[in-house]
Amino acid sequence: MDNDLENEINEIPEFTFFDNLDDSNDLESKDIDEYINQCDDCLSGNSIKSYARKVVRNYIRYKQNMNTNSHGIYCRYLNHWLLKEKYRFKTNNFTQSNSWDKCIPLVWKKLEASHGNSGNKCIFDKENYPNAIVSMRRYLDKFCSIKEYLETTYLLNTDRDKCLFYNKKRDYYLKTILQHIASISSSTTFIKNYFKIHENCSFSNFDKTFPEIICPCDDTCMRDEQSEAEAEAKATCPLPERGPEPPVEASPEIAAEYATTNSSSTGIFLSSVITFLVTVFVFFTLYRFSPFGTWLYDRLKKEKYITKKHGGSNE
Repeated sequence: MDNDLENEINEIPEFTFFDNLDDSNDLESKDIDEYINQCDDCLSGNSIKSYARKVVRNYIRYKQNMNTNSHGIYCRYLNHWLLKEKYRFKTNNFTQSNSWDKCIPLVWKKLEASHGNSGNKCIFDKENYPNAIVSMRRYLDKFCSIKEYLETTYLLNTDRDKCLFYNKKRDYYLKTILQHIASISSSTTFIKNYFKIHENCSFSNFDKTFPEIICPCDDTCMRDEQSEAEAEAKATCPLPERGPEPPVEASPEIAAEYATTNSSSTGIFLSSVITFLVTVFVFFTLYRFSPFGTWLYDRLKKEKYITKKHGGSNE
């Protein structure tokens, strides 16, 4: 089943278009020479010339789809290929890396002018993405194409096999995209549009771009659930009906505690008064009949004499 779906996915038109952009067919056409010969920078070296010929050939292929409803998709995939080739050229031709910027944009401009206003233009993506961003955007766009194809071709909520296939693809592309993001240098400035292909294919709209679909159960799953439900039903016994509980008399200890807690406010007041009087009596006895009382009396008498003496001298 998965192999059949993989074959279907590989036949998605924009995937076929993208995969064929690397072939070597029709690269010696005279139609290509018409654009290359008008650009001196494209003739300065064989390395950039071979890339320029592919750019022209692939743009001519794009023109076959430029008036269809899917022209925007083909334009995006042409730009994905273009950015991939740009990185490859500059990596393999480090000393001549500026040849790309001198040649390819000029060739593209002439290609755009060749059909005037008779078709939809494909805007040349001049952004200098890090290579990890180039790869990430390509995988993001590819996943969105797969999701759209599966959602429009099948009822994923009711077709278990197609649903599982979708979730498997979702997990794979999410993991791959995050791996590319993790490889981006810390010095790279992140721009929000890097993570957006279109409104329904962007990280800012994550739930809509990467929805996780709950797949229906198969027959085995349903039988397992039914067996579990039956087992739970057998294990659960109905409780016997219970009549009203007979009254229970409190123990003497609880009754005594309850009586103490609910004593009257009059009893509490009398207890407080008695405690106060006993405290006063104890202090009076200590003062009157103990050594502590004698010491305290002499101390107070001495302080009174000193105070009186100082008061007289001040007069």
